[in-house]
Amino acid sequence: MNCLQCGAPLTPNDVVCGNCGAVIDVTRSAPSRPIRAVAPTGRRFHLSSTALLILIFSCGLIALITAAIVGGVAVGLQDREINRRAETDKFYQEGLANVTAGKLLLAKADFEYVLQLNPNYPGAGEQLAQIQARLTIQPTPTSSSLTNALDQLYQTAQTAYQSQKWAEAIDTLTQVRAIDSSFQKDQVSQMLYTAALTYGLELLKQDRLEEGVSYLDQAAFIKALPAEAALQSQYAKMYLTARGYWNADWETAITRFNELYAIAPGYKDVFTRLVEAHIQYGDERVRASDSCTAQKQYQDAIKLRPDARLQTKLDTATQSCLTATPGIITGTLQINGLFAGRLAVPIFDAAGSRILVVNAGNPTPFTAAVGDQPDLHRTAPTMLYRAGGSGIELVELADGKSRSIAPAGADSPSFSPDGSRVVYALQGHLYVVNIKANTAPIDLGAGSSPTWGSKDLIAYSGCDAGNVCGIMIRNPDKSDPPMRLTGSANDIPTTWSPDGFNISYYSNVTGNYELFFVNTAGGVQQVTKGSGNSLAGAWGPDGAHIAFLSDRDGTWSVYLAKYDGTEATKIAIAPQAANGVGQRLSWVP
Repeated sequence: MNCLQCGAPLTPNDVVCGNCGAVIDVTRSAPSRPIRAVAPTGRRFHLSSTALLILIFSCGLIALITAAIVGGVAVGLQDREINRRAETDKFYQEGLANVTAGKLLLAKADFEYVLQLNPNYPGAGEQLAQIQARLTIQPTPTSSSLTNALDQLYQTAQTAYQSQKWAEAIDTLTQVRAIDSSFQKDQVSQMLYTAALTYGLELLKQDRLEEGVSYLDQAAFIKALPAEAALQSQYAKMYLTARGYWNADWETAITRFNELYAIAPGYKDVFTRLVEAHIQYGDERVRASDSCTAQKQYQDAIKLRPDARLQTKLDTATQSCLTATPGIITGTLQINGLFAGRLAVPIFDAAGSRILVVNAGNPTPFTAAVGDQPDLHRTAPTMLYRAGGSGIELVELADGKSRSIAPAGADSPSFSPDGSRVVYALQGHLYVVNIKANTAPIDLGAGSSPTWGSKDLIAYSGCDAGNVCGIMIRNPDKSDPPMRLTGSANDIPTTWSPDGFNISYYSNVTGNYELFFVNTAGGVQQVTKGSGNSLAGAWGPDGAHIAFLSDRDGTWSVYLAKYDGTEATKIAIAPQAANGVGQRLSWVP
């Protein structure tokens, strides 16, 4: 049997091509297993051949359904929120289309469904209120009076429009469309666009943001908004979304206000709210006896606005975090079996996310930061990590001082070989920033999950010019096109081997997530096999071992194994949020 993509020879047990990394179509090559019927002792029960075939088919169908359910749960949990947002956006746009077409009953149903999915969706409540008002006063002329009714409504709309009574003009023009969408079509569209645009901007100036957004959306559906109006609409939507999490989810509120603050720091009270959200979240974590997270929030607030009273809170939280560190996770957590170097492990439990660092020879770890996705510098006592709501941070392990490297939403940070630069992912693109010179980030183009190797190559998840996806490698300092090494969009790279020739990655091409590594020349080898998931592989300093996360025994834990997956040893329990996908370990000398 040969690979359909590159022609390389395969064995019946291969799930990926060892030459090009393409996923093998197992439905074509998997041999059928003979079934041997064994009669039970005692009374013999005979099945006809037809009944036996039906029974075999039924069992197979049940097995397929069960496998589909088990395999779909992890993916479903990961994608549910994305799908919900897409569904909400789809029906909101459909509602606007029905408003524009005058189909108010359909639009009403659309916006009711949007609010069912997301009660805080910006503008949806106002759109629904407007539609309900219009339906209440909408005339229902008979066929004989239809023309007169349209003429009268159109004259009424013109009068309101000329008097700049925008709400009345919009309501009346919408009624005209509801009766006959072809009546004075161009004039009605132009008047409706201008009225909705003007009134929407006026409402934003009056801080009636939800109403303003709804009218601007209505105008935008007819014709593109002017640049400044589109920007104001975007700011208002981001502000409303962030405010919707106020007092309900401080961490998400911080993330959303950070996103708006990054592009419009002077917009309304976004600065004040961002500072207050950090303080409120810190206070909340203090009440939950989570002083380390509180410390991080107070630090972020003071960076934005120094305050003597807040400094007192920070000092108290810092002292409490230092004294509480040994018992943060399990009280007496030990990581036994690390034979070389330093290992950073992300943990997420009831107290939140933590990064623990342990040194060979001392099984008791220390809490290095509040966050996840760690990347230890190979020679300096520093670490990159993703801080919830704050983007990418760099922390000095000696004194705990940290500084921001990338904005909220950024993830997967990785040091360059000399430690002077950092690569990270943000909104589907890769960026490189010089942390020594503090220069502006450089956009490398589309990609995710980057990791920087010792040969100055960056590996990441992406697609080539032919839109075939997998693990890509490129030199960020050269204009050469990237090279694809594997053939599945679900291949996620994590670390390079010390010699810079192999990349550890994990993928769910077998059903569960398993570890693989791929050589820069293109050869692929599967590392782990069996029940559960294995991911976040980190090459050891010796180049012969790998650390990884796995839930193979039902609990997320850290394992050490040889590079081929043999001699796997569990060294610590490491609880993870959700299914652990997206996490990383870091193992350096």
